[in-house]
Amino acid sequence: MVFDLDGTLVDSRADLAAAVNASLVELGRSPLPVDEIERFIGHGVTRLLERALGGAEAGARARPVFHRHYESCLLDRTRPYPGVDALVRELGERLPLAVATNKPGPWARSIVDGLGWSQAIPFVVGGGDVARLKPAPDMAELLLDRSGASAASTIVVGDMDVDLELARAAGVRFVGVSWGLGGRAQLAGAGAALVVDSAAELELVLDRLLP
Repeated sequence: MVFDLDGTLVDSRADLAAAVNASLVELGRSPLPVDEIERFIGHGVTRLLERALGGAEAGARARPVFHRHYESCLLDRTRPYPGVDALVRELGERLPLAVATNKPGPWARSIVDGLGWSQAIPFVVGGGDVARLKPAPDMAELLLDRSGASAASTIVVGDMDVDLELARAAGVRFVGVSWGLGGRAQLAGAGAALVVDSAAELELVLDRLLP
């Protein structure tokens, strides 16, 4: 089982938006509405800052400032989505779990550890751990190699089109979740055949798909 992190396992929008706006203010910019920042999340820090600052050059200059602010608030308001904590702990007792996220790997591992999931999710791969971010298959391929799992026995769970594209590129199955950043409409538009609306429904679907 390979889970996306932001928008799938955890709602991190408030902390990410707070760090972006703290960075903007420090750099002499005006803060942005939270719902606008939310639309920038999911494609890695570089894209997030480029869109928030209005260009690649400004985003690159803002990166050290953003790193400092976000590292100080990683888990201030970031929480699992309803039912997800219990699902992770239950699944972790049955099979190997992993995270593949465009969030930088050290931050992703800090969040997994801070939520008490390190034992349940032993494999966490993020930005900087591989050459290419999602939707490239690099993260899935690295996780398959590390875990010894086969593509045929692996399922990717995510909330955005990049998660579905990762699964396709790696040749693994995909289950979408509607509660995150992408939503049901984005997943359906990308061709997702299976989208669930709750952790309880996800567990039922996984029980059906897993051997």
